[in-house]
Amino acid sequence: MDETMVNYEKLLDGNRVFSENNEEYKKLKEAQKPEHIIVACSDSRIAPEIIFNAKLGELFVIRSIGEVIGDAELATIEYGVQDLGIKSVIILAHTNCGAVAEAQKLLRESEAGKLHFDEKGNNSKLDTMVYRIYKNLAGNSSNSIDSRSASFDNLKAQMKVLEGDEQMKSALKKGLKITSGMYDISTGKVELYV
Repeated sequence: MDETMVNYEKLLDGNRVFSENNEEYKKLKEAQKPEHIIVACSDSRIAPEIIFNAKLGELFVIRSIGEVIGDAELATIEYGVQDLGIKSVIILAHTNCGAVAEAQKLLRESEAGKLHFDEKGNNSKLDTMVYRIYKNLAGNSSNSIDSRSASFDNLKAQMKVLEGDEQMKSALKKGLKITSGMYDISTGKVELYV
């Protein structure tokens, strides 16, 4: 059997178990009313619904490499706040982030005068995202910034992006709460910076 088909079968088997043993989705067929928007990294080890032990429909999750917030993520957050009435946004970073590690590599290359990034835009989408994270770390010495600190610096930069958005400024005045957190992959624990 084709290895790809095996992977699809595993997914479909999992879905059969879910649909046969979970009545929760039936309650949500008319509408969703999540309590929190979670912006997290797309790393497969970070699944907000699982690490917060949330039920289906409790979280409105947005994922991107390095939890970078761009136009698509902002539009999705705006939808959650404006159309779904969500009053809480959490930007969740994590330890051992591959995107942050790549940005740290760029930082080392930059210090060595070997940074290969075309400022005019002839780069892959992945390189562009990693470069955005790198810009958040610039100003630090690669020798003085460990992985967790680099993830935290990137997290602070994403908070600035979100808090600087005009729609979010308006929502903050109306009671929206924005916070951040760090998920430690080695312990499974989340620390929120409220």
